[in-house]
Order: sequence, then C-alpha cells, then structure tokens
Amino acid sequence: MKKKVTMQAIADELDISKSLVSKALANLQGVSDETKELVRRTAIRMGYRAVPVLKTNRIGKTGNVAVLLPRDDLKDSDYWGKIIHGIEEELSRLQFSMIVAGIDTSIAIEDGMPHCISERKVDGVIILGQIPYTYVQAIHAADITAVLVDSSPGRIKLDLVMAENYGGAYEATWYLLDRGHRKIGFVGDLSYAASFKERYRGFTAAAQDYRRDRPDEDIRMFECTGSRAGKVIPFSVPEFEAMIVQEERPTAIVCANDPVAFNLLQLLGKFNLSCPGDISLIGFDNVNKCNLFIPPLTSVDACKELMGRRAVEMLMRRWEDPELRPEQINVMTQIVERDSVANR
Repeated sequence: MKKKVTMQAIADELDISKSLVSKALANLQGVSDETKELVRRTAIRMGYRAVPVLKTNRIGKTGNVAVLLPRDDLKDSDYWGKIIHGIEEELSRLQFSMIVAGIDTSIAIEDGMPHCISERKVDGVIILGQIPYTYVQAIHAADITAVLVDSSPGRIKLDLVMAENYGGAYEATWYLLDRGHRKIGFVGDLSYAASFKERYRGFTAAAQDYRRDRPDEDIRMFECTGSRAGKVIPFSVPEFEAMIVQEERPTAIVCANDPVAFNLLQLLGKFNLSCPGDISLIGFDNVNKCNLFIPPLTSVDACKELMGRRAVEMLMRRWEDPELRPEQINVMTQIVERDSVANR
C-alpha cells in the first residue's frame, strides 16, 4: 500500500518547516505567493490529498488544464479517448479540472485558438497529435506551460510523451520473422505522422539486423509508404494493391496503425485473399476495435492511458522547476496476440 503523504514529508522534500507548509496550504498571510505556489505544486506532485483548489483566476492559479487536439481527432475516441482518460484521471487525482478543446486546423490561428487559452483561463496545455506549429508557437510565446503527446516537437523544445514507436515496430517485425515469415511488408504513409516514420524505421532496422545475424536466409521486404488517398486511409490504396497483386507478395504486413490494418482487411477481400491464411497483419496502438474484426487483430499496445498520466506528471514537474531541460518520455510497448498472424 502506498504510504500516505504528510505535511512533514512535504516539508522534508522542500527543506522547510512543517509549520510553513501548513501556513502555505492554508493560504495564510505572512507567506509569499512564490512559497505558497511552490508548496502547493510539490504537494500535488507528491500526491497529498488535502491540497486546496485555488478559487482565483489569476494566471497560473486557475485550477484548469486544457487538452488541445485537432477537431477531426475528437471523432476518434477509440484512440485519443484512452489518452484523454489517462489525463483526466491524473488531473482529477490532483484536484485539477480538464478542458478539452478541438481546433479547426484549416482556419487562421486568430479565429481557431480556443478561448480558454487565448483568455488565459488555464494553468497549462497538453497538446495531442498534429496541430499546426503556429498554435504551439503562440502558446509558448504566451508563456503558458505546454506538454506534447504523440506529436511532432517542431522547432520549440517542449516536454514530449511518445509511445516507443521505433521499438514497437522493431518488435512487431521480429514477431513475424520468428513465426517463419520471410516476405514482410510495411504499410503507412510516412508523411501522415511522425510516429509512422519511427515505426517504419523500426521495421527496416529489424530487417537489417535479421539479415546480418542470418546472412544465409533469404528474406524480402515490401513497402507501401507513399501519399495517402485521403484523410480516412493513411496510405496509398493503388500502391498497396500493386504490392499484393504481384506474383511474389508479402505473407505478412506490419501496419503503421490499427486503422491501416482495418482498411487492409477489407481490401484483401477485394482480391479474394484471406487473413491470416494468405497475408498476416499486425497493427499498432491496440484500440478497442481490434477485438471486433474478423479475425481479431494482433496489435502493438502503446498503453495510451499511461501516456496521458505521464503528460500530467511532466506538466507538474515543469511548473515546479521551469528551468529544467525539456525531456522526452517513451512509453514501452507490448504485443497483444490475437488471431491475425499465422505461422509459416
């Protein structure tokens, strides 16, 4: 059982007196605002249960955290919902409120920035996914603490939480190789997301390492990494079809994410090919729909709830010490086996 956090523990952490901690948490006179804020943030970080919720709307003391993501991504509750759930749970534990705000990436920032951010009604922002750089730049310029999740860092150095995309795809490729597959493909448009590039890099590294360790074995790698056909399918359909109609086609495919795999399952039926009989598929992200398809999809679990909790922890740490060098946390992945991969 986790040990209860006391005022004395907070005092020991900050090397101050227990009396000062008590006065700071009670918002009594005679304690500077800086000390009150430091004690409060430390108490929150340590999990102290009796931290008062501040009622003032001054910048940095609203008790609110905004979660910002592209409006189109709000429709994908199966993916982003897990991350948001992890964020909300951790914020609630720390007695903060969460404001989820979607942005229309097609309009100018002057019209698209949510009011809760432009009017400074939040203490910090957790940015999910691929929002335009101008938004990140504006939030940073306004001196609002921000943490990125599953996003491209761009030119501004901010704390970042990612799944271990490279390692997950590397493991997925070896998973197929260990099951006897020697003709393996990768499908996913590399311009769709930074995570796709890392997953492709893991795929190619696994193939290179396998060839180096087993130079006598003949393996062939296939790629479908061109421009996407639209917003729904993040890969080129003609390119994929060209891959599977040729005489020598892959017996297994590493998919850049689960929606890619779901679309491939439908496209395979168009050519009277079955999964996993003709072509095995392994997805990435392990969304809930993996259990609903036939066959149920084997996928790389990225532990999205944990990514959300880690983002909140990084936000708290940044408040406590704004001068710390920004860090990137990679949450390790794990393969969840179902029925979409056959042995060869």
